[in-house]
Amino acid sequence: MTGRIFDRAFAWQMSQTQADAAAELLAGTAARLFGQPDQVIAIAGGGIAPGAAAARRLRVPLLTVRAQHNPTSALYTQATGKVRCVLDEAVASSLHGRVLVVDDICGTGATFDAVTSAVTEAAGPGVRLHTAALCRNAGAAARPAITIWDELREWVIFPWEAASPPGITTRPLPAPVRAHTG
Repeated sequence: MTGRIFDRAFAWQMSQTQADAAAELLAGTAARLFGQPDQVIAIAGGGIAPGAAAARRLRVPLLTVRAQHNPTSALYTQATGKVRCVLDEAVASSLHGRVLVVDDICGTGATFDAVTSAVTEAAGPGVRLHTAALCRNAGAAARPAITIWDELREWVIFPWEAASPPGITTRPLPAPVRAHTG
């Protein structure tokens, strides 16, 4: 597992407007590239808001999978590489067709690996998974199929998180203009 890369010059601040526009862009790109998804899986906690927005845009059901990776949400925390994934029976039994798995950020790729493995094991071979994240850290070994902000080298503060701690300089993320596919 590659570690997250942080230059520590500032933290990116994402607005709710940017998050909404990015989720729309993720959803539209997923439908165009892979065909209309049948379901969206949001990785809780950070993937809930963008996953819900993508599911609304696509007019498909939203499912939630819990994955615990980071020991804390403090700025610049390095990921452990150990991900605990909880896929409840109701979610497992309803999986079918094309599934878009959404998270707020791909820091290392370990969360996506754990979730897609658990979903594949539970659903069987008929399910086609595609991954999407609003952001991807430059140190991530994995690359989701779709990202909006790619190769970031600073911490990102999302609109659904607490405000930045005192003393942290923030900058607004650039407007989401295109999806990166890989």
